[in-house]
Amino acid sequence: MSRPTVSVIIPTHNRAHMLVRAIRSVLNQTFEDFELIVVDDASIDDTPKVVEKIKDSRIRYIRLERNSGGPVARNTGIKRARGKYIALLDDDDEWLPRRLELQVKRMEEVDKNVGVIYGGFYYVSQDTGKIIGRRLPKHRGYVYGHLLKENFVGSPTLLIKRECFKKVGLFDPKLKSSQDWDMWLRISKYYEFDYVPEIVAKYYVHGRQITFNIRKYIPGRERFIRKHLDIYKNPKVLSIHLSQIGLILILGGNPKKGLKYLAKSVAIAPLNLENYRKLLELALDSRSMEYVRKILKHT
Repeated sequence: MSRPTVSVIIPTHNRAHMLVRAIRSVLNQTFEDFELIVVDDASIDDTPKVVEKIKDSRIRYIRLERNSGGPVARNTGIKRARGKYIALLDDDDEWLPRRLELQVKRMEEVDKNVGVIYGGFYYVSQDTGKIIGRRLPKHRGYVYGHLLKENFVGSPTLLIKRECFKKVGLFDPKLKSSQDWDMWLRISKYYEFDYVPEIVAKYYVHGRQITFNIRKYIPGRERFIRKHLDIYKNPKVLSIHLSQIGLILILGGNPKKGLKYLAKSVAIAPLNLENYRKLLELALDSRSMEYVRKILKHT
C-alpha cells in the first residue's frame, strides 16, 4: 500500500454530534491524497457507530481502552501515521475545502528548513453558526521569539512535517492546558514556520474547550511557563503571561487573584510597554471576549 502524502488526525471524546462535521470537512478536501485517523478516546456515546456509517477507505478508526486525554489521543494518531505530513483537527472544528491543497503546495515551494505551514481561521459561534471574528497569520521564518510571547497559531490550520515530531517529541500529557502552544514552541526552536495568507479553517467557540475551563487552564498555563525557562527567566516575556492570566481570572469571576497576577506582572517589568499593549488588545478583542466572559461564568 502506498503511503499518503498527509495523515490527518482527529482525536475525539463523546462528541459524536460534532465529529461528523469535522470528518466531512476532511473528506471534502480538494486535495485527496490523505489518510484520516480518528482516535476515539474511550467515548461512551455513539462515536463508533457514527464513524462506521461513513464509508470511505481513507478513514482509520482507533479506539483507546480508557479515557486518557487529548495529548495521548493525538500522540496515538501520530505514532500510527504513515504520511509525510501531519495535519491536526479537533473534533469540534472544521476545515475549508482547499485547506490541504493550499498548504501542501506551499510546503513543496518553501525551503527545507520550514517544518510548519499554517493559515488563518474564523471564530464561529457553536450556538448560532455565525462568524464572530477571524485571525490571519502574521509571522514567518524563525518565530520562536514571537511564540514565547503569544500563541498566534491556530491548531486546526497547521501542516507539520512528520520529522518534526521525531526531533522534538510528542504532545506533553502532563500539561492540563497549553499543550498546542508547548508543541509549536518546541518545534520553532529547530524549524522555520511559513503560512498561506488565507482562511483555511473554522474554530468553533463554545463552553467545552479546555481554554475556557479555568480550573484546568490556569494550572496548565503556569506549568507551561515553568517548563519553558526562556519565558520564566525573561521578566518582559513573563510579565505578558502573568497579565494575561490575571485578566482571564478577572473575567472568570476571581478578581482578587487576578489582580495579584496583574500586580506581579507590573512589578517585575514596569516599563514593558509591549505587555500593556498586548493586555489592552486582549481586553478589547471583539472576536471572542464576550464569549469568554459568558463561558467562564459556567466553568
